[in-house]
Amino acid sequence: MFCDYVALNDVPAHWNHEISRLVPFWRMYWNNTTGAALRVGGKILPLRPDNLYVIPPTLEFATIHHGNCRQLFIHFHIRHPCTFLSRPTVFAIPLTAQRRSLVRWIISNIKGDKTTQNRAALMIHALLDTSIADLTGKFLAFKDIDKRLLAVTSYLEQNLTHPIDNRQLADMMHLHLQTMFRLFKTELGQTPQSYLRQLRVDKACWLLRFSGESIKAIAETTGFYDRYHFTKIFTRFIGLSPARFRSAHRIN
Repeated sequence: MFCDYVALNDVPAHWNHEISRLVPFWRMYWNNTTGAALRVGGKILPLRPDNLYVIPPTLEFATIHHGNCRQLFIHFHIRHPCTFLSRPTVFAIPLTAQRRSLVRWIISNIKGDKTTQNRAALMIHALLDTSIADLTGKFLAFKDIDKRLLAVTSYLEQNLTHPIDNRQLADMMHLHLQTMFRLFKTELGQTPQSYLRQLRVDKACWLLRFSGESIKAIAETTGFYDRYHFTKIFTRFIGLSPARFRSAHRIN
């Protein structure tokens, strides 16, 4: 999760441009006044201060900035598998009194000391929880996943730097190899190794966007053999090389 509160006039490079539709994380925006908009499917959506705006991963959109406003933005993941009940789009969520109070608290404390930032992180989670809850049942449905699969996917997320084979995963789940393989395909729609590669690419996108680590270091952190292997897999998934992705999406 990454969060900041910025004046859009100070970050013009990150507005008035097309966003790659393959960025694998969710976004939430709140602007303190009018002056910015999104272009989605040929339509202009002004960002109003009485709404939060939630944008799903892989949605293609452009950003438009024509005024001096400040923006709270949150980039986050939803790891539990979910499906869209309608075509993914930008979701406008009313800024209720409770959400307004959370937004104000986050803005006031996000740049404080470590203890204050930890409290702000809890408030961010609360804001995300209440917002995603509004979408659940109307636009989103969360899948009921086998507990053994949830445990092993959590393990994969926490151990991306290590080589992990299918036999190891089957042993962890106390299943025969083919049974484990079928469970991944049925529940997640991917093979175990394809799912692991997706996790590694997702983490790499996050580090390329928000960290100062070198591409070589990111390749090692996310479990790829070397920079060449990382670039090959990343480009296959995202459609851009790691260097081009960082150039287009980097937040300092």
